[in-house]
Amino acid sequence: MKKKLSKALVELKKKGKSTFAFNLQNFYQLEACVFTASKLKVPVIIQFSERFLRFLNDKYSVEYIIRKYKTDYTYFHLDHCIDLDFIKFCIDSGFDSVMYDGSAFAIDENIKNTLIIMEYAEKAGCLVEGELGKVSGVEDGFGEEGSSYAEIMEIIRYVKETKIDLMALGIGNAHGFYENLDGIDISILKDASNQLEANQLFVLHGGTGLPENVIREAISLGVVKINISTQLKKETMDLVKKFANNNNKLYNEISYHDNMMVGLSKLFENYLHKYTL
Repeated sequence: MKKKLSKALVELKKKGKSTFAFNLQNFYQLEACVFTASKLKVPVIIQFSERFLRFLNDKYSVEYIIRKYKTDYTYFHLDHCIDLDFIKFCIDSGFDSVMYDGSAFAIDENIKNTLIIMEYAEKAGCLVEGELGKVSGVEDGFGEEGSSYAEIMEIIRYVKETKIDLMALGIGNAHGFYENLDGIDISILKDASNQLEANQLFVLHGGTGLPENVIREAISLGVVKINISTQLKKETMDLVKKFANNNNKLYNEISYHDNMMVGLSKLFENYLHKYTL
């Protein structure tokens, strides 16, 4: 019987492990992600940005995607979103977790809207992720340049008033590739981990390009979900280019499918082997 996402994440935390939330855009990525999760028998979060989920819903319907790709090891998550109605739509559609990202708003408004989503999600057994401190960079149409650090007093207040399931913090992390890591301040996560309840679960955004020592320290501080998007996009593009360069005859969908499955599965497996198994 499939575990609830909350149970799967708590078990990972007890083991000093974390799973990954991969921002997916197409069915090659979906199929490879599901295949890898089932092969390794570890929980994996299939994550969508609002922009691409709307696109996929218009083309195929969210109901179809969940029915086809939900397994004992795959969980569905909506990434950064401020549209309360769309978040509720995802909850109603059977998502395992959703993110209301009010990090760009004043703390009072962030808390108010988070509570609306928390109340709605609780009835469906869906987890809610919140964020304080802005993660820099635009990802799939969401966000803006520039970042801000989460402040410990606001973190304590936000968690106390919302009882949020998953807490994402701005610690100088960013969407996209890092030019340097000078802005990363892991002490913010450390302070939050020390001052909040021991069962609080954390999320690390901007996982692409972070060195192993930063990721492992974050996991030791209660991070159970690490977001990967940019590296997956780059790998997908590299696979497309490699296939095109090695196949100068007519297009063959079966060969292309197999090429994408092998390459993408390898990427997913590398991350999961390193930090989840």
